[in-house]
Amino acid sequence: MKKLRFGIKLRYVLVLALAFILLGNRGLRNLVASYREYRTLTARKLQLEGQRAELAKQLKEVGANPAVEQAARRELGLIRPGETEYRFPPPKDSDK
Repeated sequence: MKKLRFGIKLRYVLVLALAFILLGNRGLRNLVASYREYRTLTARKLQLEGQRAELAKQLKEVGANPAVEQAARRELGLIRPGETEYRFPPPKDSDK
């Protein structure tokens, strides 16, 4: 009879412990929310890695074309690291 009571008490304790872990302190809700955020961030990471690969491909294509570099230098005033750009004022009408 004592073993039976101990088994029943043990079951109640285990059920209460399990209920406390899952429901107490929002444990299960936090776990599910964290898992959803993990999946969302993983999907976003894959998307950004694909975008990065595409941009790297475009950068190689642009770097292979010297006309694009010349246009960027002329129109946007871009210079390479270590270069010095000298700008001179346009000639006046009296200098012609």
